[in-house]
Amino acid sequence: MDLTLAAPPLLLVLCIIAGVGLAWFTYRRSLPSPDGGRLALLVALRGSALALVFVLLFEPIWRSFSRIEEPPILAVLVDDSQSLTLDDTPGTLQAALGDVAKLGVPDEALRRYTFAEDAIPYTPADSLTLVGTRTDLARALTTVADDLDSDNLAGVVVLSDGRSTSGRNPIYLAERYPVPIYTVVVGDTTAQRDVRISRIVTNEIAYVDVEIPVQVGVLHDGFEGERVSVSLLEDGQLLARETLTLGTGGTEATLDVRVTPRSPGLRRYTLAVSSLAGEVTTRNNATVVTIQVLENRRRVLFVAAAPGPDISALRRLVASDPDTEAVVRTQRSPGQFYEGPLPSSVDDFDLLVLAGYPGSAADGTTARRLAAAAADGLPVLFVLSQQTDPTVLQQSFGDVLPVLPERSRPLYYEAQMALTASGAFHPVLDVPSSRERLDRLPPVLYNESRWRATPDAQTLATIQVAGAVLDDPLLVVRRRSGIRSAALLGAGTWRWANLPEDLEDMAGFYPSLTENLLRWLTTRADRRPVRVRPTRDLYGEGETVTLTGQVYDEALVPVSDATVEVTVTAPDGTTTPHVMRALGSGRYALDLGARPSGTYRYTTSASLTSAGTVLGEDAGSFAVGALALEFQNPTADAALMRQLAQRSGGMVVPANDVGQLGTLLNQPGRFSPRAVETERETPLWHMPWWLAAIVGLLAIEWVLRKRSGMV
Repeated sequence: MDLTLAAPPLLLVLCIIAGVGLAWFTYRRSLPSPDGGRLALLVALRGSALALVFVLLFEPIWRSFSRIEEPPILAVLVDDSQSLTLDDTPGTLQAALGDVAKLGVPDEALRRYTFAEDAIPYTPADSLTLVGTRTDLARALTTVADDLDSDNLAGVVVLSDGRSTSGRNPIYLAERYPVPIYTVVVGDTTAQRDVRISRIVTNEIAYVDVEIPVQVGVLHDGFEGERVSVSLLEDGQLLARETLTLGTGGTEATLDVRVTPRSPGLRRYTLAVSSLAGEVTTRNNATVVTIQVLENRRRVLFVAAAPGPDISALRRLVASDPDTEAVVRTQRSPGQFYEGPLPSSVDDFDLLVLAGYPGSAADGTTARRLAAAAADGLPVLFVLSQQTDPTVLQQSFGDVLPVLPERSRPLYYEAQMALTASGAFHPVLDVPSSRERLDRLPPVLYNESRWRATPDAQTLATIQVAGAVLDDPLLVVRRRSGIRSAALLGAGTWRWANLPEDLEDMAGFYPSLTENLLRWLTTRADRRPVRVRPTRDLYGEGETVTLTGQVYDEALVPVSDATVEVTVTAPDGTTTPHVMRALGSGRYALDLGARPSGTYRYTTSASLTSAGTVLGEDAGSFAVGALALEFQNPTADAALMRQLAQRSGGMVVPANDVGQLGTLLNQPGRFSPRAVETERETPLWHMPWWLAAIVGLLAIEWVLRKRSGMV
């Protein structure tokens, strides 16, 4: 215990002495003067009241200390996912769980959890369901650490096969975990005879009537040389089937199948490999993939200043994109193009590419029409060529491009590309070739005009001449009021599209740069007032389907009191209405529960609860299908469980000898109480009884004075 004051204690003592002395001096001069005993009593009463006032003015704080011992807590995490249903694994798990209960740890010191996607508390009376379609071990460990943060958590016991199929890698979490993790490996760690689909690679977005490739990877153990068939189905209808011969066990065989979507929307495809006799499970022989199919391809208006190698190379790259429909117009004379007149409606396009345009043959009417379309919101990509007329460019497109010439010159010199700090992390320059090797690319021709980027533009690359990096912009992008534009100021880029054999590793640079520019420019800012989407495009059977939403007013200010109605249409055409619950700050959520397999569509309407004003609408889709995540590899991952234990300071325990864990926990410092000291501060001047004591002392003094006839 301790008492602290806001000023030195000596000063308080002096003040109390002065107060008592003042009381004595006052009563010595009173009329009538009290006798000795009464004088001492009156001085004591007034002096005590003054002393209490001085004590409170010094803001005394009373500190008390207490020490308690918190008992240790042991958390037990039990895997409840589908992967534990193979062979005799459920029996092994139940036996290991029973052995954990016999470790001698008091029942009140155990905190039991089951986990698949997350950790959920359970009691010994609860039974395991083993129906989890995903296993997120890192999330489960984090949940336990957060739940027991204020307790004396001494360790975590994990009973699992180690197959973490979702979330981040738990090994990285183990290095920073606050307590040791003791792992009990359940499941067979030896390779099982099995054929399974290991991966699927395809486009996330496709277009109607445009063929897309689907690459399927098939792994196997114990079926070398066997032939299997790989099928692609949609809603039970066979679309394609190919035969595949399996190679050496443990190696992946790949096969390409192709599909052409015939209608827009979220399409759900099933990839299945035929089963073979003797497989440990056939539940990993099929998997579901979803592809968002759009109705129209990206339409690009490609306007070139004149024929030339730069224009041909760029035109070929743009037209080679299966997601792009390019309409090309090459200037022949003022107002005339080789391919015919300019389209009557420029607004129907998603992107305007100015390939060297405007050149010397450009007419003002056409240039102003294209510039007006860009000013109205049409994204624009300008690529410099030696046919470009910088003066006409500055006059016609001064308000729509991210970079302009301040002083026009017709000369060119060779320069290399040099990335800026912002360009090194921009998605436009997310290319497969190493960015550190860009100086190996052939130089481009840089125009001697003085180019100036607009204040809101972002320079991704400058030029490098004779090894010196200059500030002159080479690649510039801009996003203004949701409208995007870009400029590439290097002529001679045809060299990047025709690299020699010794630069074969850089061959993907220019095609990737072009594709990234097209994608970045045509990505529109989302200004919809109502936005509702599923947390996943594909849910497993038995998983809870969750929709999240955001609602804004016309000024894009979040609306928190809207009524958000969602109508879900099932695969059989039946509809069910729902209302999303408000989460605050314009956010909403809806849990639809588990749904049968199939593709679902939903429509959303949001309105103000008070006025009934409709704020906006939205629509979307999601799919439910049988997931094979838990059966992709039927072998327990003992290596992951071992690293979890080692990196956290724990121990791997065999499933048939959990008693080792009891011996380990009995070691000094492993499972022991924790002493916790608490400090409590009490400001004494806040207590009302101090005031009562002062008032009481002064009241008694006043009564004695009156009874003594004193004035």
